[in-house]
Formats: sequence, structure tokens, C-alpha cells
Amino acid sequence: MDKILICDSITKRFGGLIAVSRVSVEVSRGELLGLIGPNGSGKTTLINLISGVLEPDEGRVLFEGRDITKLKPHARVALGISRIFQGMRVYPYLPVYYNIELSARSVFKDARLARSKTIWALTTTKLLAESAELPVNLTPYKLKMVELARALVTNPKLVLLDEPFAGLSPEEVGEVIKIVRKLNESGIAFIIVEHKLRYLMKLVERVVVLNEGRKIFDGSPSEAMNSEEVSRVYLGVM
Repeated sequence: MDKILICDSITKRFGGLIAVSRVSVEVSRGELLGLIGPNGSGKTTLINLISGVLEPDEGRVLFEGRDITKLKPHARVALGISRIFQGMRVYPYLPVYYNIELSARSVFKDARLARSKTIWALTTTKLLAESAELPVNLTPYKLKMVELARALVTNPKLVLLDEPFAGLSPEEVGEVIKIVRKLNESGIAFIIVEHKLRYLMKLVERVVVLNEGRKIFDGSPSEAMNSEEVSRVYLGVM
């Protein structure tokens, strides 16, 4: 399959701590990839390296065959990499519509196109009824939808989701899964970091497992569930 993202032996150090050690990961166009591991295993650091928040000390990051290792986050967004952070990054006292339109305008200079993309994102995330609402008044689920809409409106080819199910009820998780699947069917690839494995394993096609900054597994969800090394790392919590 066509590889949209290649992380080639990337390493990131913070002082004497090696947060990510020679990790190689490939993502195919339109793939659903789960990125899992215990707390402190390097998952968020790897997402930061892919999105451009951090630059690796060693190795390369390639997107659609282009070396983007030194590109800033906004340049990666323009190429088609969007990211939803673990903590909320919306403007709490700016109406939902304008939160999303601001993201659209960062990529699309044509005002009409930005408005069109904003309406599409609101519709896709079922936020049209809340478009005039302030994010500070929204539920955690609706806030996550605002974050997702802000990512979608930039016309991404790859979306990085950091714990999209955190704080949600089973019914709300189900809604997130439906939306992600629909977007994936349109060709968008996803890398999903998540601790709620019983939901994640039903959604993704492949799983990469990190532990202490190293990749210890890369395979299907069923293979991950049967891996002795993965089970040892998770101490049976799967």
C-alpha cells in the first residue's frame, strides 16, 4: 500500500532521558493505526514528533515522500497533517463556529471556501445546533467534537488523535467511532493514541506498541491481544 507517513529510526532525548529510541513506524494512506503503551512509554512524544511540536535528535519523518523532519507544525498542517491534543485547545469564549472557521482560514485564504469547509465540519461532527454556543458551556463530548472539527476543516490526509475517548460515556465513544470510521472511508488516515483498549482494538486495523520509548510490537489487534510481550507490559489489563 501507498505509505503516507514514514518515521525512520527517530530518537528524542530530554537531557539524559531517552523518550523515543530509534522508533520506525509507517502508515499507509487511509489506514487506521492504534498507538498504545503504558504511561511514559513515549506515545505523546512520538505524536509530537510527527506533528512538528518536537524535532527528533536522530532519524527522519517523511510525509508523502517528502522529508518534513524540520518543518514547523503550521507547515505540516498545510501539507495535510492535523492533530487533536489530549487537553482541550479551543478558544473557550469564542463561539463554536468561529473556533472552527479560524482553523479553516489558516489553510484556505478564500473566505467562501473557508466558510464552506466550516459548515461541512460542523455537519460531519453534528455541531450545527451548537455553532453559536460558547465552548465553555459545552459537554466534554461536544468539546471533543469541536476539536475534531477544527482538525477536519484543514482538509487533512492524516489525523493524529490523542486519547479521543477519555472522559466519555460508552455511548459517546460509540459516536466518536462512527464518525472516525466514516471519515476513514473517505480516505483519511488516523493514528489514535488511546488507553481504552477494548474500544480501540475494535476500531483500528493495526497496532503499534511502545514501552520505555521503544517499539515492542507492530501487528494486528488480534496478534497484539495474544502477544506475551504486550501482555507483560500491560500486566493483564487488556
